[in-house]
Amino acid sequence: MQTQTGVSLKRYRKIAEVLYEWGFGTTLVEDLSPGLRNMNIGDRLHPQIRGMTVNERMRHVLEDLGPTFVKFGQILSTRREMISPEIYDELIKLQDKVAPVPFEELRATVEQYCGPIDEVFLEFDTTPFAAASVSQVHRAVLRDGTIVAIKIQRPGIREAIETDLPLFEKMAERIEQLSPDARVFSPKLMVQEFAVQIRKELNFIHEGKNSEIIAASMSSIPEIKIPKIFWQYSGDKVLTMEFVEGCRIDDVAAIKRYNVDPVHIADVGFHAYIRQIFRDGFFHADPHPGNLLVSPQGQLIFLDFGMVVLIRPERRKIFIKVLMSIVGCDVDTLVECFEKLGLVFKPEDIEPLKDELYAALREYQTSELGQMNVGTAMDSLPKILQKYNVVVPGSLMMVLKVIWMIFAVAVKLDPGFNFDQRVKPYFDEIIEGSYLSADTLKKLPLTFMEMAEGVMNIPKVINQTLNTIGKGNFKLEIEADDLKTLSTSIQQASGRIMISVIVAAIVVGSSIVVHALASGTVVMGYLFYAVFMIYFVAIMVGIVALYTMTKK
Repeated sequence: MQTQTGVSLKRYRKIAEVLYEWGFGTTLVEDLSPGLRNMNIGDRLHPQIRGMTVNERMRHVLEDLGPTFVKFGQILSTRREMISPEIYDELIKLQDKVAPVPFEELRATVEQYCGPIDEVFLEFDTTPFAAASVSQVHRAVLRDGTIVAIKIQRPGIREAIETDLPLFEKMAERIEQLSPDARVFSPKLMVQEFAVQIRKELNFIHEGKNSEIIAASMSSIPEIKIPKIFWQYSGDKVLTMEFVEGCRIDDVAAIKRYNVDPVHIADVGFHAYIRQIFRDGFFHADPHPGNLLVSPQGQLIFLDFGMVVLIRPERRKIFIKVLMSIVGCDVDTLVECFEKLGLVFKPEDIEPLKDELYAALREYQTSELGQMNVGTAMDSLPKILQKYNVVVPGSLMMVLKVIWMIFAVAVKLDPGFNFDQRVKPYFDEIIEGSYLSADTLKKLPLTFMEMAEGVMNIPKVINQTLNTIGKGNFKLEIEADDLKTLSTSIQQASGRIMISVIVAAIVVGSSIVVHALASGTVVMGYLFYAVFMIYFVAIMVGIVALYTMTKK
């Protein structure tokens, strides 16, 4: 039995070999993991390497390294502020480029959750019609004639992912050490979020529940179709759902062959996502064209609910303001929203930041069609924030990413798609409805009860206050550090003045006595005692006063 260290070293070696095969030399490998420099790794190159760009070769590296790396590349494609357009164009190709697993390797998993295939199904197509990084999907027919799609988890995928995740963490730490500028993207935090997400996707029960939640929220839109889940044939590694037929949402020619209006599909999809994000706060977060189909009946079909995002109500309102600020070119409100989301700006960066945001939004506003650059504008925001070393919250990035993707699809379906005109009515409806929503109405009884208790307690509080004043027990305390300091200074000065006045009075008094002696008004016998006592007291008081003032 191999130890964890042995497995890790074997995996490191595989990573290094794949990098070498696709033309990435020893410098990159040793930078990521210095321990690999002592390994004897051949310098063989992949035969397809000639004529490929660096970005194309990196995509092939991710594909060859397996599901964990493919999935990470897919998620990385959503962080457009971190990558160049050229890298993005390659990463989005990872969506549907995974080789299938032979069905015999999956048979035991299917029968574990569904029972013997020959007994449960009338038909079972052993050739998958879709393959992804974590699973693949087969078509089958139940005994009652219902056509189903069976999503089956790849064998050994959990173990492979748990082996790769610690390597991702170590590489993220190494990247932060090698490139301080990369710290603004928090590579270690990205890996942690990725680990949480991919572990959720390994549990198909979680995905099935997500689909039912969104199906319930979309039930009032008849043009939306979400496949039904057959729980009796499902589990954490197998998900059996209603089979749906359709073409990809970006295949405009196929949609027209169905005699379906692409413009109508653009409206339906845009409306569905705006409601999911800003009204329900629970949305399908992976809207690439492979997960959105159009049926021959003109319905928009949502697939794959492994990646969803939940947004709290108060943050939904902020996100609405963010999008409205983008549309309205209101940088002051936009920056205020960023601060409410937890972004921290240096005071000296606020004005330059606003200038850059305004310039980017104005470029979007002044485009010929009015909103053809909305994707560019949304792309530019995170990049501008990154310039000022500000980390963009993952939830905001997901919202911007999904809106950008659905806008891009909508423009392909409807070249004249007007973002401003389409989004404002939905926001007006959502904002108005938020004050009379079910959640708000549920809170009304508690709110009225608290208000009633407060009003009923007012006479009692007033009565207690008047009784306290009447008994003379009322005490008003005012604390102010500056007033206390001023009061202390005045007291000290008053004391010093008083002592000085007393000493001066004694000296003046003694002088009067001496003067009286000289004029004969004082009896000679008392002269010595009077002068002695007066000056003695004056001298003592002066010494005490001088000592006190010096000490303070």
